[in-house]
Amino acid sequence: MRVLIVDDEAAARHRLAIMLAELDVEVVGEAENGLEALKLVRERQPSVILLDITMPEVDGFDVAQHLPDPKPLIVFQTAFDEYALQAFDHNAIDYLVKPVTLPKLQRSIDRAREYLDNARSQTIGEDVLRQLRASLQTSAGARSRILVRDGAGHRLVPHGDIVLFRAHEGVVRASTGQTEHPTDYTLADLADRFGPAFVRPNRSELVNVEHIDRIASNGDGSATLTMRDGMTIHVTRRRAAEVRRVLEA
Repeated sequence: MRVLIVDDEAAARHRLAIMLAELDVEVVGEAENGLEALKLVRERQPSVILLDITMPEVDGFDVAQHLPDPKPLIVFQTAFDEYALQAFDHNAIDYLVKPVTLPKLQRSIDRAREYLDNARSQTIGEDVLRQLRASLQTSAGARSRILVRDGAGHRLVPHGDIVLFRAHEGVVRASTGQTEHPTDYTLADLADRFGPAFVRPNRSELVNVEHIDRIASNGDGSATLTMRDGMTIHVTRRRAAEVRRVLEA
């Protein structure tokens, strides 16, 4: 078993490494943030990640959503209480409540070994990740950057630079006007994250309100957004009233 430790607290990483050594488990690396975690997963291909949920900018749920194949097993770490973690139990996802003790870590390692010995895979869908994030009331909305794909890896792009997100052929891309970056999010997920900072004018686009110059009626109930760079975006009849409400707020 090859384990990667992911936690933004150095003391927590050190403590986990000591306990894993006592359990005779190989630690292939330590990451202090989500972006570094994704890099180390690609490079070292651990079989298990001990993954902290609460980290700045790229949290544990973001890491889980962006993991490359072959995906390692995930054991989430969290400081939330047991009651808040019922959604994890419901979805059969293992977790450790901080401060992590040796017996609880042993239990999680034993479960992971059982999965690996039986060649079982762990599948955590986007709907499950959204449910888990909602159950713990964690959100990326207040963060200043978002994770996008960059070649074989990932990078962080400031929210303010993104003009819009556009879904095409099953992939949502973040457009800055000059460049486009594919993401691993759905438009619904992004709408939940950003709230009124981004508005949904139609089925396939999510637009940054700060980049909108004006809105004009088309005379048939629909409307047209004109962006600061001159680009125009169609607003459907069904969404026009909501778009106007957000822009007038």
